[in-house]
Amino acid sequence: MSDAADIARAERGPLAQMRRTHLRPIHSVLNVAQLALADALLVLWFWLGYEYLPLAAYIPLSLLVCVVHQRAMSEWIHEAAHYSLTRSRRWNDLLGNLLSGIWFALPVDVYRASHTAHHRAAEYFTDADPESVFLAVDSRRALRRAILVDLVGGTMVVQYRRFQAERAQGGGGGGMGQRLLFALCLLGLLVVMAMIGRLDVIALYYGSLITLYPLLNRLRTYGQHARLEPDGTATLAGSHISRTTDCGLIDRIVFTSPRLLYHDDHHQSPYLPWRALAAMDEHQGDANHRTTHRWAMLRAMYRGLPPG
Repeated sequence: MSDAADIARAERGPLAQMRRTHLRPIHSVLNVAQLALADALLVLWFWLGYEYLPLAAYIPLSLLVCVVHQRAMSEWIHEAAHYSLTRSRRWNDLLGNLLSGIWFALPVDVYRASHTAHHRAAEYFTDADPESVFLAVDSRRALRRAILVDLVGGTMVVQYRRFQAERAQGGGGGGMGQRLLFALCLLGLLVVMAMIGRLDVIALYYGSLITLYPLLNRLRTYGQHARLEPDGTATLAGSHISRTTDCGLIDRIVFTSPRLLYHDDHHQSPYLPWRALAAMDEHQGDANHRTTHRWAMLRAMYRGLPPG
C-alpha cells in the first residue's frame, strides 16, 4: 500500500487519525527545514573543509559527509514517495524533487512507482520485488563479486537502467520536461564548479554516490529484509521479513536514521509518516522483526551462503 489511491483509502481507515496527527502543517515545515538544512550543511562543509583542512583530512572526511548526505536524501525521497514529506501532495513532490531528488537525478514519482511494487511484493530478493532482486546473491563468492561491482559503479548502472526501463514501460513517471530540468540543473552545477575551480565537489559527491552509496544501500537492505533462520544463519531469496534495525548512534548516522529506522512498522503501515512510526515502536520483538546488531545480522547472512 503506497501509491496515491492506496493512501487515499488508508486516510479513511483505522490509523487515519494517526497520519493526520503526525503530518500536521508544522510537521511539513519541520520536514522541509530539516531537508534544506542537510543541503546547506553539505555546501558549508565543502566550503569550510576545503578552506581549512589539509587534503589528507579533507578527502576522507568529505567522502563520509557525502554518504551521510546521500543517506539523508534517499530517506527524504522515500518519505516523499509515501506522500509524507508535506501535507500538501503538490508541495510534497515539488519540494521532494527540488531538495532531495535533484541530487540523484531521481524524480519522486519515478521512485514511487518502483517503491509501490516493493511494498506489494510478498517476497524479497526475487523477481517480485524490483528494489531487492538486483541485490540477491546465492553464494559467498557472488557476494564478494557483488560488492566489487558496487565499488566500481556497476550497481548504479543497473539501477539507472532499471528506472529507464520502467519509464519506457510507462510505469515510472518522470515526464520529459522533468528529466530535462534535472539534467540542466546538474549540468549547471558542473559548469559552476568548473568556473570556480571546485571540480573536487563533483568528483567527491558523485564519485561516492556511484561507488560507496550502492554498497551501503546493499548492507542496509540486507539488514532490513534478510530472513534469520533457526540455525542462526540468514537467507535472502524468498524472504518475507521486514526488520527494524536500531543499532546505535553511528549506525543511525551512516545507515538508517529514524526516518527509515522503523522498517517492520513501516511495512505494516507504509502510509504513516516517520514520526507516527516512532510513536508506535515498542522497542521489542524477535530478531526477524527487530535487531540492535546490524553486523551480527550480516555475519549470519554470510554464514548462510554456500562458498560458491
